[in-house]
Amino acid sequence: MTMVLHLGLLVSMLAAGSSADPGPYIRIDRLTPRVALAYWPGLDRRCNLTVIQSQKGLVLIDTEAAPRLMAPIKKKIEQTLGRSDWAYVINTHAHDNHCSGNVLFPGAVIVGHENLAADMQWLIRRQAEPHKRGEIDRYNAILRDLRAAGPRYAGNPQYSRLIQSDLIFYELFVQDLQEGYEVVPPALTFADTHTLDLGDLTLELIFFGKGHSTSDILIYVPQERVLVTGAIAYGPYRVPEIGEASHLEDVHRFIAVLDRLLADEVKIDHVIPGHSAPLTRAALPPIRDFYRRMLTEVRAARRQGLTLEETTKRLTLRAMFPAFRDPPARTYGHDHQARNVRNLWRILAENEPKPQPDPAKP
Repeated sequence: MTMVLHLGLLVSMLAAGSSADPGPYIRIDRLTPRVALAYWPGLDRRCNLTVIQSQKGLVLIDTEAAPRLMAPIKKKIEQTLGRSDWAYVINTHAHDNHCSGNVLFPGAVIVGHENLAADMQWLIRRQAEPHKRGEIDRYNAILRDLRAAGPRYAGNPQYSRLIQSDLIFYELFVQDLQEGYEVVPPALTFADTHTLDLGDLTLELIFFGKGHSTSDILIYVPQERVLVTGAIAYGPYRVPEIGEASHLEDVHRFIAVLDRLLADEVKIDHVIPGHSAPLTRAALPPIRDFYRRMLTEVRAARRQGLTLEETTKRLTLRAMFPAFRDPPARTYGHDHQARNVRNLWRILAENEPKPQPDPAKP
């Protein structure tokens, strides 16, 4: 009888929408004595926010997709750690779930790459009509699907909990889209590398290059042997990216940065990706090797006289890069490998004219 009542209450909550406290859904996981992960689990949604405790205050890396989402996470972090002396907020890049909660940290120094402020302008544009209406309609459709799914999964407590978590998450997100919020750019920027001295810890900030975005950075904490990668290591099996804004120097930089981090003297036990459970150092060599091989193979294809279409068919993940998988259709990252080949082909065409065949050879 208790189970029946519990499920009936859950179904009612799902059908009516949610005004529940998000606190119980938010996770704070200790990674090392001074580093923790904060995240809000969902059905197919996770964004890791990294919290670092130091003598000079708390540091937060990334700030979720909206202030109303960041607020309960910030509250739970402060309750869990018993302190609220925020010194720095670092944004790994300008996608919404990495920098939209900056406004909640008025006493902290916001840090990011020198491209970050310009990269954040899309967040301001999104809150203006007509962009806002389309975004709100999109997420309201997600909410309708979640409410419809609730009764079907009422007998599965774990899945039902994730549905309820998503309902609260997207309701708060839509509220912020409707009402608008302040987008706070970085106050401290850098071009190549930057070191933050926190007394007992140092944070090494490294510009990765223009790939996933134009402002991608990594953060290495040598004392804790932790590397925060943002979207560079996106998750297990997720193909690395060569973006529309990438240039040849960026591709070379991807390789050089990863070479540096994979040097024997650089100790890494924990790799924190943007959107999956923590990884280990073993996740980094396949990413570095992907960029190396892509550069070699696309150059070779161009020298052999292959077309872009032929090169794309040759350089599939299954054939050439078995460490990675193509996500399902209609999910983020699907068909990114074809985009990678297309972008690298363009980059090489701009920088390395296609070799002409030797007329003396058959």
